[in-house]
Amino acid sequence: MLLRLIPLLVVLLLVGCDDEVELSQGTISQLGDKGVLIGHFSQDGSKLVTIDSANVLTVWDSRSMEALFTVPQNKMPELSREVVLSKDNNMLIVVGDNQLKFWSLATKKLVTKVSFSGVSGYAHITSVALSPSMDKIIVAMSDGTVNMAHLHTQVNNQFAPHSRPVMHVEWDDKGELFMTAAQDGKLALWRFGSPEPVFTKEFNHRVTSLAVRKDFSEFFVSDALDNQVIASLIDGADKSELKYMARFKVFRKALFIEKSGLLATSSSKSQLTIWDTKSGNELGTWQINTVNSGATIIDMYAPSKEKLVTLSSDGLLEEWALNMLANRK
Repeated sequence: MLLRLIPLLVVLLLVGCDDEVELSQGTISQLGDKGVLIGHFSQDGSKLVTIDSANVLTVWDSRSMEALFTVPQNKMPELSREVVLSKDNNMLIVVGDNQLKFWSLATKKLVTKVSFSGVSGYAHITSVALSPSMDKIIVAMSDGTVNMAHLHTQVNNQFAPHSRPVMHVEWDDKGELFMTAAQDGKLALWRFGSPEPVFTKEFNHRVTSLAVRKDFSEFFVSDALDNQVIASLIDGADKSELKYMARFKVFRKALFIEKSGLLATSSSKSQLTIWDTKSGNELGTWQINTVNSGATIIDMYAPSKEKLVTLSSDGLLEEWALNMLANRK
């Protein structure tokens, strides 16, 4: 019996050693001392927008970490739901319960305010996405309503494809198609202006995470329990399913590492996990640097296929060397 256990113990020891691969290059900056409630990197990674616990919004230069623009608390919504940066980094949208405030970063002035509602009177905004061409906007609501608004013509097509809050909206790279995913477990691809889905997928539990590749070729979606898949954006067909030893995992943020077969995900705790998108295999899970217990990853940006930068709720920017995974796949 003892002899039969020896090979198993050797395998376990080897697995344990493999888990010691260090990806973190350490904290590269801390954004203030009030933490970060909402934070997003710009599409090109050159800017970073944060809202801290005092409800102060700051736009940062992500290279120098210099504060470029600040919206003081008295000009912010009472409850900030989201912030959106335009693709050209010139327009900033601050989202309140039922109103969008458009700021010009060039002039540092408030340009206009636009209100949105749901089908029900109690609905508030839950997710906003601005098209790459900055002429269309999707405003999703807590009652499952989706507003498809054209900013130039001011025409808003409203429909209610979901029965629960719509927490995720993603545009394609041309500004013609968009995805929605909600707490009702439904995900769908839509053509702007049409209430008929290109395709739909349904899950047993609420959708907690959604990410798409920049070329809109595939997407990652996770429900709240044990269904995490990478699927085609042609017809929604599954391409791979994430595999892990635990009974279930909770997924929050997710990011495809462009020009690679890697996917990065964050948990509800202080963990970063890297996956092989083709096999669905877990390549490893690492703890982020934290100041306070319970800190989580707020957003991620990959400047190259070899580097990842994470922003935590502590306001810590941490760099990760993805090239260290080369021999692990």
